[in-house]
Amino acid sequence: MESTGGAYARAIEDATKEFQAAVPAVMARAAGVEFRVAQSPEEASVFKVPFMDALLDISHPDGAVTSGGKGAVVAVIVVALHYLARSVGPLDLAEPVRFPGLPGASAYAGAFRSHSEVPLLQRFGEDGAGFVAAVSALGGVPDGGIEHPEVSWEVPFFPHLPLGVRLGLAEDTMPAECVITFPRRCGFVYHVEDLAVIGELFAARLLEVAEATSGAEEHAELMRLTTLFSRVEADLVVAKLRSAEIEAIVQPEALSVVFGLTMDGHARLHVLVRPEDLAEARGVLDVEVIP
Repeated sequence: MESTGGAYARAIEDATKEFQAAVPAVMARAAGVEFRVAQSPEEASVFKVPFMDALLDISHPDGAVTSGGKGAVVAVIVVALHYLARSVGPLDLAEPVRFPGLPGASAYAGAFRSHSEVPLLQRFGEDGAGFVAAVSALGGVPDGGIEHPEVSWEVPFFPHLPLGVRLGLAEDTMPAECVITFPRRCGFVYHVEDLAVIGELFAARLLEVAEATSGAEEHAELMRLTTLFSRVEADLVVAKLRSAEIEAIVQPEALSVVFGLTMDGHARLHVLVRPEDLAEARGVLDVEVIP
C-alpha cells in the first residue's frame, strides 16, 4: 500500500502536470482570477487566486502555491491547481446539491459528513450568532439579505466556485443540523475527491474564524495527544478523556478525505488537548484505551 506521504506527493505531482498542460490566459479567464505575466527572466509569472478570506499566489509554470509568503498545505495546493486547470467559468447555487448528490460521491459521503458538516453543527448548533459572525467574515451573503443562521448563505470558496451553508438550530426535541451545498454542475467539472476536500477546508476555516472572533484564548494552543486512524476510535478516546474531566477535540487531517484516504483505517485524526492536561491525558489513555 502506498504511504500517506507518497499519496500526497503523487497528488501534487499529478495536479502540477495538469496545471502545466493548460494555457495560462484560458485558465485565468475560466477561473475568474488575475494572471500577471513576468516582466523579466528573473521573475515568475503568477496567478492571484482569491481563496475564501485569503489570497493565493500560484507561480507559473512550476505551480508553487503560497499565501502571505508561506507555502500552502498539501490540500490547498492540490485543490487550487485543479481549480485553475479545470474551471469552465462561473458556477452558481441556483440548483444546490448536498455532497452525497454529486456524481461518484457515495464512497466519500460518510467521511465528508463527519469531517465537514458534523464539526460545524457541534460548534454552532446552539450558537447562531457565532455562525453568522463567522460566515460573514468569510464573505458569506445570506439568501434574501436576511442575516439569520437558518437561511442559506453563499460563500465564495474560489471566485467561480461558491459553497452554500445553512444551520438549523437545536430547538426543543429537534436536534441541530448543518448542511453544506455545492453548485449542481460542479460535480461534472471537478473531481469529487477535490470537492470533498473543499468542503473540509471550508469547515475548518469557518471554525478557525469562529475561534478567532469568539476570543476563546483557552483553545488557541492545543497540543496533539495522539493520532488515530478511525473516527470511532477517536470519538472513544475523546469520550474517555471527557469522562476524566479533560477537554479534548478531534482534528481531522486536511486532505484526509482525498485519494482513497477516506476509508476507515487510513484517515488520520488528531486528538488535541490543552498543554496543562497533556500529562494527565496520557495517563488516561495508557490505562483505559491503549492495550
